[in-house]
Formats: sequence, structure tokens, C-alpha cells
Amino acid sequence: MLDSTEEIQRKINNSYCPPKQVHDNPVLEYCKYILFERFSSLRIERPEKFGGSVEVESYAALSQLYEEGLHPMDLKKAVGAYLDSLLTPVRNHFQKNAKAKKLYSQVHALQVTR
Repeated sequence: MLDSTEEIQRKINNSYCPPKQVHDNPVLEYCKYILFERFSSLRIERPEKFGGSVEVESYAALSQLYEEGLHPMDLKKAVGAYLDSLLTPVRNHFQKNAKAKKLYSQVHALQVTR
């Protein structure tokens, strides 16, 4: 929840996301269960030589586009940016609110033992 923009993009870039595979694809599942629940469409930026940017208005359209060859890195860049936009207010809250910052520090210091 408190990862930086760079950490979010790094984690998404390293995510399992096989080309043209819709099933069991975690990056597409982020789109289905998180992003399309919050956004009416997703804009995927890509160079003109690869078809230019595209606006996708449903998960079904995105999965079809991905099966047809949307490059995994184009998808990952977009997903990282959208996730970051959702997490920015959370990060700001924990940075600016002293009570939230203290609570986070306490929870982060806890250790799980078995």
C-alpha cells in the first residue's frame, strides 16, 4: 500500500504476464478485479509504430486485444500507472497524518512468530 511509484512499476514489470495468455495471468487479473472496478476505461500508451495508444472500455475488450498480441510491457506500464494513481492518496494519508504514520510504524514493527 505504501510502495513508491518506482516500486510499484518495478513489481508490475517483474510480474508473470505471458504473451497472448489471458487465463492465469496476474496482470490481467489486476485489470479485471481492481482497475475495471474503479475506471470505466483504460488507456494503454504505446508507440505509433506498434499501433499507437488504445483506449479499452471493458475487460472483455482488453482480454481480446491481449490475445491478439498486445505486448505485455505495454500492458504492464499501463497497469502500473493506474495502480499508482489508486495508491497515491493512501501514501499521502500515511505521510501527512501523524496518527496514521504512527500506526503504520507500530504494525510494520510487529513480527510474526510460529
